[in-house]
Amino acid sequence: MSQSIWTYSDGEDRGFGLFKRLVFQQLQAHGWQTWMASAPLLEPASKPLLCQHLLEKKPDWILLINQSASQLYEYLEIPDDLRPHDAKKWIWYLDDPHFYIDRLFESNEYVFSFDDTYLDFIKQHNPHACGCLPLACDINSTGTFDSRFSCDLSFVGGVIDQSKRRAQLPPQMQSYIDRLVELQLENRDKTFFQIAEENPIEPGKQININALVAHYLYWEANNLRRVKVLEELQEFDLRIYGNQDWEIMLKDSPLINCFYGPVDPINELPKVFASSKINLNIHSVQCRGSLNQRDFNAPVAGGFLLSDWVPAAGRFFDPGRESIFWSSVDDLKNKIAYYLKYPKERRRIIKQGRDRVLRDHTYPQRIENALQVINQSISA
Repeated sequence: MSQSIWTYSDGEDRGFGLFKRLVFQQLQAHGWQTWMASAPLLEPASKPLLCQHLLEKKPDWILLINQSASQLYEYLEIPDDLRPHDAKKWIWYLDDPHFYIDRLFESNEYVFSFDDTYLDFIKQHNPHACGCLPLACDINSTGTFDSRFSCDLSFVGGVIDQSKRRAQLPPQMQSYIDRLVELQLENRDKTFFQIAEENPIEPGKQININALVAHYLYWEANNLRRVKVLEELQEFDLRIYGNQDWEIMLKDSPLINCFYGPVDPINELPKVFASSKINLNIHSVQCRGSLNQRDFNAPVAGGFLLSDWVPAAGRFFDPGRESIFWSSVDDLKNKIAYYLKYPKERRRIIKQGRDRVLRDHTYPQRIENALQVINQSISA
């Protein structure tokens, strides 16, 4: 029987709009009817428009990212008697769900995480069904060489300048946050919530690590790790691409000369992959049991990728044959020097990685697996 599904996105597809479209494309191939309401989400007038669109369509399903059904109702300010409680909800967490889950799920919420290490936490909140929906490759063709992006080593990624928020904290709290961040980078298998519980600010004095605080700590850890790694690579022809916060964070660092500004993720990023001899990947600290989209997109675009090792890597690639991983800065520097010297090795790994991605790590395959989880739960 044909199913219908509704979601919403920013009018310019910022944020999670692209991922929602990827899901919808595959559901359409399965015969689903899809409705995506687009509106400028930062404008208050958009909420009643989105609410009206949802209530008029009366879909069988609602697709949400990093948001539960009750959080959607509150966001759109839908009165309880009008809320579409009967519609099933497909919820996909693309970030650590500890940042977002603050209540039990409705009885018909089917919840997925990009990383399976978070599934036990999700199950504590009673979803109807729960499964892993990792990221995958969302491009289909090799990127073209572009001399604008030609270099030995490139890194594409974001940082968030949090100096204004930090300045509002008393010195003792600043020191405590720095300690938690360092502990997180030393203990990637633990959440900030666990680390804070094990390391109180004072003996017998715990600090409440709520979602907002954890998100702040998460970005502080990512910022610190990325800058520390990149500062060790200045001997190479390094280019950094990303958001403008890099300019703020690197203003007193020699790395500022390596910053080349943002790149368009659709039209330019595949060219960066294909035009850099080596592309560097530094996973965010929330990647514990999964990889990021760059792991899958880079080889398909024709790029050679050096990724930091995460425990799940061997589930997605054959390390050393289909993808190359680094475990320390010294290991990374040695591998950069080696693979710059041997372009044939780079091409061999690119081809084998591309073949593996196109065989096992595309969105049609991911959504097919998610539908199996959903259908098995419905028929159980």
